[in-house]
Amino acid sequence: MTVEHGLADHPLLSLEAIADLADWLPRDCVICDTADQPLLVPEGGPPRGSEPRPGDVIRHLDVRRSWLTLLNIERQPAYRELMDECLDEIAMVVERRPGDMRRRVGFIFVSSPLSVTPAHFDIEHSLLLQISGKKEITVGRFATTAVEQRERERYWEGSHGRVEELPPVDVTHDMVPGRGVYLPPIRPHWVNNSNAVTLSMTLTFFSADSERDQFVEACNARLRRLRLHPRPPGRSPGVDNVKATGMRIWGLRSRLTGGRADTTHY
Repeated sequence: MTVEHGLADHPLLSLEAIADLADWLPRDCVICDTADQPLLVPEGGPPRGSEPRPGDVIRHLDVRRSWLTLLNIERQPAYRELMDECLDEIAMVVERRPGDMRRRVGFIFVSSPLSVTPAHFDIEHSLLLQISGKKEITVGRFATTAVEQRERERYWEGSHGRVEELPPVDVTHDMVPGRGVYLPPIRPHWVNNSNAVTLSMTLTFFSADSERDQFVEACNARLRRLRLHPRPPGRSPGVDNVKATGMRIWGLRSRLTGGRADTTHY
């Protein structure tokens, strides 16, 4: 699904404003990597917080040959307000039931000319909004359900959604300022930048169904570490509900005791 937006000239989304935001965010909310990437990097992405002054990289992307991801921009109140305004506008289209758009998170991507984002998928619903510059987003599909399940399992082993094989192509979107694309969860895609610096914003959320599936996947990952062979989500709704409830309790327990549950994405 494609959308149109009027954010290209928004003051919070200028390159200088994004550079300032990168310096304001905690270091582990910024990922920096080289712009010259192959389409397949199956071993996962770069570490967080490796760049001490990410704002300076953004200010000089024309020569630094990098791409950066700013995570959890909603930590800054003005960006949280902007995120909510955008997601509220599409809620009536993508929600299956009122109030189903939960756990909203915002990301900003800035890239040097001709940079490549390797093929990957995300576990959330995603709204990709092009702010400046041009790029192509190619959206694929997994060749078989077996391939999809293998990649889902690899995600919880640390692949960050980076796939092992380039999927068959469904569609390529020409992204220009003012254009956006909605992607449902687990849709592989990759990005090729034009010969200019580009800036885009991605807003993500879970629905009740996608959140439950990811709790189940997280539980299954734990069971596989015990050398068990759990059923994938959807095979047994009753068992899925037990797994999801168990993982919610685990996350709540960790928060109440001051620990850190490994539930970053679910």
